[in-house]
Order: sequence, then C-alpha cells, then structure tokens
Amino acid sequence: MKLPTLFISHGGGPWPWLYDFETENPYSKLAAYLKEFPKKLEARPKAIIIISAHWEESQFTAMTSAHPPMVYDYFGFPKHTTQVKYAAPGAAPLVPHIKELMAAAGMTLREDPSRGYDHGTFVPLFMMFPE
Repeated sequence: MKLPTLFISHGGGPWPWLYDFETENPYSKLAAYLKEFPKKLEARPKAIIIISAHWEESQFTAMTSAHPPMVYDYFGFPKHTTQVKYAAPGAAPLVPHIKELMAAAGMTLREDPSRGYDHGTFVPLFMMFPE
C-alpha cells in the first residue's frame, strides 16, 4: 500500500516540550494536524522515510543505525529540551532498496551509521507517533 508523501514543517526548535498541546500556542494548528494525521491512514506505516533539511551533506546520505541517537541541533532553549528522547528504531533494512531506487534514477546514496534524529525529524514524528 502506498502512503502519502508530505512536506511537514517541524515548527521552531523543540516546541512540543515548551507548550501545552491543548492550549493556544504558536503551534496549536500544527500540533492538531500532526496528532490527527495517523488516524487518516488506512494502516499504520511499517517505516517512514524522512528527508531532513537539518542534515546537509554533499550527497544523499541515509541514517543506518538500528537505534538512532538524538541530535540536539538547537540552542537557547531550556535544559530539559536537550534531554528529550525519541526511541523509534531505525529502518536500516530499507536502505538497500532505497539505494537501488536511487541508482535507477542515476543517483548515489551514502550510508552513515552514526547520524541520529535531529529536531526536523523527531519533532514531527513524536507528534504523529509518540510511542
């Protein structure tokens, strides 16, 4: 089953850990959309491929850790926001298939086993799939 391709804003920094979701805050509409989105899917995704603008490399690069670490790529926020954990497993078994698809399109894919979840990734994922 094909699932939709989305462009999702992650909002500003670690906002889910700064505001109450239920009260009016700068991200209340984004929070509501992200929290409701999984209910609109026919089935729960087995894996999600994310392209993060917070991870710039000279070529397409895939995170291949089975348990990606956290990358706190923001500054000036309360200390507790650098202790946020998002324990979703990585999907390294998908990388060969993605490499194959990219090769068919004339592109290459580098692998990085040490890269982790930056806030462009873990913020929207946490809101959609907190567990």
